[in-house]
Amino acid sequence: MNILVVNDDGIGSENLLPLLAILKQFGTVYACVPNGERSGNSHSTRKYEILQENFFMSSKGENIYTHTGTASDSVRFFLKFVTKEIDLVISGVNAGFNLGQDIVYSGTVGAALEANMRGIPSIALSARKHGKNFWPILPNVLHKFIHEFDWKGATCLNINFPDQPDLSDAQVRFTCVAQVPRPSFGNNDWNLCRNEGYITVSPLKVDLTDHDILKAYTTE
Repeated sequence: MNILVVNDDGIGSENLLPLLAILKQFGTVYACVPNGERSGNSHSTRKYEILQENFFMSSKGENIYTHTGTASDSVRFFLKFVTKEIDLVISGVNAGFNLGQDIVYSGTVGAALEANMRGIPSIALSARKHGKNFWPILPNVLHKFIHEFDWKGATCLNINFPDQPDLSDAQVRFTCVAQVPRPSFGNNDWNLCRNEGYITVSPLKVDLTDHDILKAYTTE
């Protein structure tokens, strides 16, 4: 399995090298990340800058690349200049939650969706800024989704780890994305992760259609 790691925190992310070390048990691992922080850039692209002159080998380790573009450009740069033979893209681990409406602004999620648009399954990983509690359980969580999840085409999963100091007993919950800021109740990613302590998983796709309105104004 060929795994590509991308992020929006850039080559200086403290989570980059530890994540690469964990993923090596699952296959051949590559990283392609911006040369600086690109947080909050959503799914933006500098498509006219995706040139060889803006793409570099990093001194941080083997198979690590950096570039001048955005988080989602990481996928574009890598597929263009290294290889298209990628089986899974992992975006993150982001320094900060990506829950509810915040995913609209997230470069981490934007990069995962870029892979999704190109037919590659992807996982966006996020946790509290400067959080460390997810590291002990991350190998098992990744094993569960890499080897046991029923991947159907280019699925994109947005996974967030809660705040609790010890996540050894934390349960995984599939849930929808919260539609209001910081909800205190309900089956949604924000409430279940931030308030109830679940590891939340929200399947995402690029479809901005309001299907309820569309259905009301179309006929068979």
